[in-house]
Amino acid sequence: MFSIKNRIAVAFLGFLLLESSQAFSDEINYLIVEDITRPFQITDKDLSKGGIITDIIDEIFKGSEHTVKHQVLPLKRLYNMIESRAVTNWIAYDAKVWNSLSKWGDFVDEPLFSVNHAYLTCQKNALKQIHSAEDIKTHTIAVIKDFNYPELAPLQQDKTIQLQPVKSYKQGINLAGLNRVDGFVEMELRLRFNIQQESQGKPCFRFIDMSEIIPEYSIFLSLDKYGQSGLNTFVKKRIKALKKAGVIETILERYTQTELSGVVQGEHY
Repeated sequence: MFSIKNRIAVAFLGFLLLESSQAFSDEINYLIVEDITRPFQITDKDLSKGGIITDIIDEIFKGSEHTVKHQVLPLKRLYNMIESRAVTNWIAYDAKVWNSLSKWGDFVDEPLFSVNHAYLTCQKNALKQIHSAEDIKTHTIAVIKDFNYPELAPLQQDKTIQLQPVKSYKQGINLAGLNRVDGFVEMELRLRFNIQQESQGKPCFRFIDMSEIIPEYSIFLSLDKYGQSGLNTFVKKRIKALKKAGVIETILERYTQTELSGVVQGEHY
């Protein structure tokens, strides 16, 4: 027969194993920004409808013991819920140049893919390349409201440029097409995707490379600092495996190989 001491030890071990099993298989809350992050995250009436980041996350956890709950939220509410701990054990995407979630989350130190920014314009006298801030001096530039543009903010503060926040890609593209702003700055893949989705192509559109002002950077995943132990390592290994198998490249091609009828491809250097 077991002594009382042995029984306590066995019971405690069982408790630890149960807690470990439950922690590993707990639900993960995947946070999706409503409406304004296409093609990273595509939503329709509060429902997740795929997208580059969404498809990658689904692949990361496919066949694992983890279950992933897609939560679609307006951007400000998403931040409020993270900060207040109204949502826990979450995963989202971020970039080190934005550092939007670092107070509450840890980066998964394996980049998903890189992005570059473009200046969409219909101006007849548009430059073929933007070499420096001097080339956009006095320009009024549309940007997505509440997004983080760390390279552009100082230029607005010293009145080199004026930023015009817009609520949607459709609005920004319309303003650029009607010359009500000098240009619309966003990730090039987002601009191209949304122009095609909204059927907003115009013969005058030019994509001007913004790399001299906004250098190319990588997109990462971020995990709740207080979430599951070991999850960061698991996700990092899965990202590496998906890259090696060409899965992430295939997902990117699914959303970026688009035909933009009527859109003139700007020169890139």
